[in-house]
Amino acid sequence: KTSVTALRREAAESLDEEAAPMNGPHTPRASRRSGTEKTSAADIGTAHHKFLQHVSLAQAGDAAVLRKEAERLAQQRVLTAEEAAALEIESLASFWQSQVGQRIRQHARYVRRELPFTARFTPAALAPFTATPTDATLAGEFVVVQGVADLVVLLPEEIWLLDFKTDHFSPDEMPRKTQEYAPQLKLYAAALSRIYRRPVRE
Repeated sequence: KTSVTALRREAAESLDEEAAPMNGPHTPRASRRSGTEKTSAADIGTAHHKFLQHVSLAQAGDAAVLRKEAERLAQQRVLTAEEAAALEIESLASFWQSQVGQRIRQHARYVRRELPFTARFTPAALAPFTATPTDATLAGEFVVVQGVADLVVLLPEEIWLLDFKTDHFSPDEMPRKTQEYAPQLKLYAAALSRIYRRPVRE
């Protein structure tokens, strides 16, 4: 039994090992930030995920409307005052006004947020996601994978999958970040396709 997060970390470690000879001495991921900074980043991520889980899709528009939504959620004690203050409202507004954000809002009745799932995989089926070789002695065994998808649009014939990230990085780091998170999204897609018996198309 494992989680998508653990498998993503395993895949990220494999990527780090591959990149180390090219980039010189490898700095472990955990030591790149001080404890205080890491906690702060985690708190910001949690605040945004809570907001995106509970924001009214009918109200997910411009910055002014989203500020009111943040105030509403703080009044209802869904968010703490600190979490509401940590939200990057302009970035959130930019997302909901984007083509992707607008399409999600247009299909609001099919949206599921923080959707938990459990799926069964053979070790061989998991190997492409973790970039680790398959152990031949595990033939016939299976792994139960659990995860929570941030946002899923469960359309009658297909699925759209979206995962929110609050990382801060420079534009030239985008290819690396895309590569780092790709296994997570692909694993979500594989699990949801099995469970709901329809393809993840986007």
